[in-house]
Amino acid sequence: MRIGFLVVVLALAACNPQPATYAPDVERNFMMACEAQGSSAALCGCTWGRIAAEVKPGDFAALERLPGPQREDHPLTRQINGYVEACNASLTPQIEPGGDEPVPEP
Repeated sequence: MRIGFLVVVLALAACNPQPATYAPDVERNFMMACEAQGSSAALCGCTWGRIAAEVKPGDFAALERLPGPQREDHPLTRQINGYVEACNASLTPQIEPGGDEPVPEP
């Protein structure tokens, strides 16, 4: 009985493969939601670029389907928050110690 169930589950999974790329509306929805929370277009765009490059579309979609508390506690949410922090740091002009001029980004 268990083997039969496993075969059915695997067959269904094979019929419904995960998308290899993000649909344009996923990016658009992310950007709109991100900017609606008060983030700059540059920060949202940088964050989306990291998500698109490093997170599988199926994993991102699964995260979005989780209820709020589960989504907040999920490791992928922490990973994405790390992208936000890294992007924010790269977009923020750095001040040289003892100076008041921003240091150009490399």
